[in-house]
Amino acid sequence: MTTDIDTEELETQLQECVAKGTKSVVRARHAVNAPMLDLWADALGDPNPVYREAAAAEATGRPGIIAPPTMVQAWTMPQLSALAGTLPQVPGYAPYLGGRSADEVAAEKAASDTGDNPAAAVHRLLTAHGYSARAATRCRQVYHREAQVGDHLSCESVLTTVSERKNTAIGTGYFVTTRMTFRDQDGADVATVDWTVLCFRTPEAPSVPSAPETPETPEAPEAPDSVTGGGDADRDGTGGGSETAATAATGRTCLPRKEVPAVGDALPTTVIPITPTFVIATAFATQDFYAAHHDADWTRESLRRPGIFTNILATTGLVGGVVTDWGGPATRLLEVDLKLLAPNHTGDTLTFNGEVTEIGGEGGDDTGERDEVLVKVAGWNSLGPHVLATVRAHVPA
Repeated sequence: MTTDIDTEELETQLQECVAKGTKSVVRARHAVNAPMLDLWADALGDPNPVYREAAAAEATGRPGIIAPPTMVQAWTMPQLSALAGTLPQVPGYAPYLGGRSADEVAAEKAASDTGDNPAAAVHRLLTAHGYSARAATRCRQVYHREAQVGDHLSCESVLTTVSERKNTAIGTGYFVTTRMTFRDQDGADVATVDWTVLCFRTPEAPSVPSAPETPETPEAPEAPDSVTGGGDADRDGTGGGSETAATAATGRTCLPRKEVPAVGDALPTTVIPITPTFVIATAFATQDFYAAHHDADWTRESLRRPGIFTNILATTGLVGGVVTDWGGPATRLLEVDLKLLAPNHTGDTLTFNGEVTEIGGEGGDDTGERDEVLVKVAGWNSLGPHVLATVRAHVPA
């Protein structure tokens, strides 16, 4: 355990990394493509046809198939070899060192680097001081335009803040926030993402997983009495879109709206069984290879958790999907802002409810678009609230 002097020196170094303001840019390996869209939609059970069918997308005024906006981070997630090279000491990525020791990978990286990435430097510092476990806690995505098949995205990242040391329910650590700006092949902004990760020390003794302390985020609605019920996400029972095993299991549909949205409208309850297949499939579909999302033995031993759990990228996709399921294929997401609380472990069930709280832009007056809505979304499991979120979207009737 570090001393107070160690902590003071560490926090000085962390803030020096923030002060550098150095930006790094990563270009996606592949352009936005239909096979990856299919994998993402299949894994999450998202029935929205605009992610799969050109005719359905064109019927909503789009030029063709679009990528789910909530999927934006998946395109530039690190390759396994890059993860091993950038964060070799972080538990959970060790299986992908390819037989080389962490020291060998670090030395190889140091020899080839032309400049340090402050965000990576922060993670290395924290890991070296014992804050080696990771948990994503907050994600705010703002969408400037919808990515389409054929777009080739890049991501510019800059470290924005590192908190003081915090005591949380899952361990003591630091909240590290990075701003990511996603652009297309022409340099036009596609999305801006503020991403917060808790770097913490795993408690010595096993403990019941609960909610970490997270940065302040807009309030979300309390779950209605029906939160433990099955709900019915199908407005008229006719189904729609491309059905997968996941959509069949949850009853999710995405149909054109017939009613004008109004303040107080409740979204249909959506129930997601958290099976091992769901956790692993959604992690891989979002290109997240952290061991806590696929290796139950490692997760129990290293994180003191009862088993694997869903990642924040899957939760973001589900939150956006709850709104597009309700709003229909013509819905255009503008922003998803969420914080994570209790984890989603296998064997549990995640239940979503939501409510329209504003119409017509910020403040609900006539200064905003009349089809812009603000929706509060809450997802609950047996441990309590898993996610609290606000979603802005255009929902034409």
